Amino acid sequence: MARHRHQHVRSLAEDTDLDLTPLIDCVFLLLVFFMVTTVFIHTKGLDVDLPAPSEAEEEQKKDVNVVLSPKGEIEIGGEPVEASQLAEGLTAAMEKANNENIIVQAHEECDQRYVVFVVDTAKGVGVKGIAFVRVQEGE
Repeated sequence: MARHRHQHVRSLAEDTDLDLTPLIDCVFLLLVFFMVTTVFIHTKGLDVDLPAPSEAEEEQKKDVNVVLSPKGEIEIGGEPVEASQLAEGLTAAMEKANNENIIVQAHEECDQRYVVFVVDTAKGVGVKGIAFVRVQEGE
């Protein structure tokens, strides 16, 4: 009987190799299961409407400067203009500069009636905006 026990113990000791095939099969099945059931996440971004190249290129606008001297003499862009020709001069300068706004710079000793005349004439020819420039002392 002792022999029988000894043989039986020896056979168990010789049979200690683990069979990994079922374990590998289970891992493979789990891998396939998770791959099939995974939801693929698509990152969402912002939808941006880019302007067409023709819209991006805008003509440069130039300033239309109207300068009034102390005596009420008018200059548009450095060119002297008579008061009777102010409307035509403003229209031509706005078309040339591609700008519907003007900048008025009056000398500090200029009478306000000349400034009002320029503003009224500018509004009459369709000027959209008028800016006034004040030159500080020392400039």
